Amino acid sequence: MTALAGTCIELWVESRGGSAAVNPVIGALLDELSAAGAKTIVRVPEREVIDVDDGGRDHADLVLLKSAGAVAQSLAVSDEVAGVQFLNGAAATRRAHDKAATVARLAAADLPVPLTLLATGGARLRSPMATAGAFISKPVYGIHGRGVTVHEHFPTVLDEGPASLDDLSFVVDDGVRLVQAKVGEEPDVKVYVADGRCFVAFKQFRSGSYASDEVQPSVLPDDEIEMVHAVGEALDLRCFGVDLRRQDGQTWIIDANPFPGYRGFPQAVSALRAEIEQALAAGG
Repeated sequence: MTALAGTCIELWVESRGGSAAVNPVIGALLDELSAAGAKTIVRVPEREVIDVDDGGRDHADLVLLKSAGAVAQSLAVSDEVAGVQFLNGAAATRRAHDKAATVARLAAADLPVPLTLLATGGARLRSPMATAGAFISKPVYGIHGRGVTVHEHFPTVLDEGPASLDDLSFVVDDGVRLVQAKVGEEPDVKVYVADGRCFVAFKQFRSGSYASDEVQPSVLPDDEIEMVHAVGEALDLRCFGVDLRRQDGQTWIIDANPFPGYRGFPQAVSALRAEIEQALAAGG
């Protein structure tokens, strides 16, 4: 009998191509949980009709909140208030999907983030200081690199209107953009964290790269490991991803996200299982 036997664990994900977006690593995690005696359920909240006032709904012992969808995020916060346990916490996850709030929290924790401005699409921009080099603009609630634009120089005007997110349209894009100084060169250093362990790889950014299992495993020096763990503390996340770039001896945090896919790291399954068991023990 394992600690997982008899428990009910839900995974909330987005829809992709008409199906629940469960990648090979997360699929292997679900298989391992089921083999250990847990009942596992995969949900796409955006595809459901949900009565948020229905106090009679059955709730899982633990929800793995991987969806960035607006319905999933709102429902999770509501359920968390009602006592449902989430990994990561629902309120912390929702805050972390707000890239502007994330940059502000990291900066407040004295962590290195690029020069970042907040602007509305279509607005004429004026740099608050002398700037040189390339910039990147991206949606405040964007995921998987959707709506990211590289500008050779500081953009004086951003494209108007929200970006098309195709079948990810449940992730709201209201046209507000982060404008960040571009630092370092690709490939990004992708770091995925679970159970205090860092899974590290270089990964070239391109359209659809989020769905690729092709990574070049690497290791982090101690100072960058410390930086990554500080990101989790600042954002109140246990399972999270951090994108790093290096330039002239300085490491910059260019993105952070809750509950990444851990693609390319099947060994992360054991760390995720450990997180789940710890969360269940703490909730019990």
